[in-house]
Amino acid sequence: MLTDTTKTKKQEQEDKKKIKEVAKAKKQPRPEKPVELTPKPKSKRQRRPEGLERPPEIPRHNGN
Repeated sequence: MLTDTTKTKKQEQEDKKKIKEVAKAKKQPRPEKPVELTPKPKSKRQRRPEGLERPPEIPRHNGN
């Protein structure tokens, strides 16, 4: 017994063309921050020692 394969192929192509609905992602609560961790103190920015000179200025081309 022969089955008609053209109908199934056409149906498969139509199914591929259809827009599939995707379920919305569920909102999850943010994880709580552990209390144990404390922010590290930032080290002060080091200034240039007195013996060193300033680096040369970089020429800029701003249309001047």
